[in-house]
Amino acid sequence: MVDAIILLCVMPGTEQTVKKQVLELDEIKNCKITFGEYDLFIEVKAKNVKSLGSFVTKEIRKVPGVTKSITLIISESLEDNS
Repeated sequence: MVDAIILLCVMPGTEQTVKKQVLELDEIKNCKITFGEYDLFIEVKAKNVKSLGSFVTKEIRKVPGVTKSITLIISESLEDNS
């Protein structure tokens, strides 16, 4: 499995609508509206890197209102270092 964070920029005023649509997708584990350069912070779990790439391009980027995405693949988490 591959864990990732996706940062989204969206059209002004579409934050709640985009969040609602994104949370309907199975791969999404969490989604928060943020202030600053990015509008949404999304936690994702995908089967592998190829499926993550496909998910971002075919699902996330096609949500109406999304203008930009940045995907950060998580290489290690604190839970893994116990």
